[in-house]
Amino acid sequence: MRFEDILDTTFSLYRKHFSLFLGLVVFSILSELGSHLLANFSQFFFHRSPLLGIAIVLIAMTFFVIGIGGIVIGSCATYLCENVTIRSVLQRTMDRFWPLLGCLLLWLLVVTALTVTVIGIPFAIYFAVRWGFFIQTIMFEKPVITIALGRSGELVKPMWWRVFGMLLAILLLSTVVHAVIEISIGFILVATNLVSEVDFIDILEWGLFGVPFEGVTPFFHTISIVIHLAVYAISFPIWIIGITLLYFNQRIRIDGFDIEMQVPQPNTDENSLG
Repeated sequence: MRFEDILDTTFSLYRKHFSLFLGLVVFSILSELGSHLLANFSQFFFHRSPLLGIAIVLIAMTFFVIGIGGIVIGSCATYLCENVTIRSVLQRTMDRFWPLLGCLLLWLLVVTALTVTVIGIPFAIYFAVRWGFFIQTIMFEKPVITIALGRSGELVKPMWWRVFGMLLAILLLSTVVHAVIEISIGFILVATNLVSEVDFIDILEWGLFGVPFEGVTPFFHTISIVIHLAVYAISFPIWIIGITLLYFNQRIRIDGFDIEMQVPQPNTDENSLG
């Protein structure tokens, strides 16, 4: 598929199965909410209640793994024309929870360690892209953790620059969608005088760069988090669906993967009776 075909299919799947992806992204929203709690109340958690802080980190990580794994499974299933429900997708996700968690932690460990020095940043980018399909390989091909990273490398290495460009484009697209919706809502709130603590510049910085509002009331701060989470629920699946389709595209190019063979076929006996 060409890049425009991947984008077209991404939005087509998202539109046709919106309720499925909306149900699955709830887990990612809960993970994002946990991150906000840690960021906003870090002093409390790490000085007064460190155990509660650790518990929130573990819960947020668990929800993140379930959410992202579920969206990947949902993307695979809908792309291959399978009839799935939120429950069936979550069951398949939980079957691969521990391998996905282990692979995610290993990926984060290597990429984060390489970014410690300036010299290591190019290597961090290289391996982040090379192993960029580890979630899809873990969830769809079901290898062990180390083989999943190597398998992703097999799909990316022959076309690293192409995959890098397409991953970056998909990321930028989902980021732009998020920013446009968030800024539009913020502008409406300011223009209608529903909020008085911030101006248009504050809204732009918030939507484009994630700059937190300063000197606002707790109520408005809560409203801004709710808006962010709602927009996140809309934009985040775009990123995951796009990567999953790119994964299939690489399998077709590298392995000669036959999509039609994976699509459930109608019962031949029933067809012959008809």
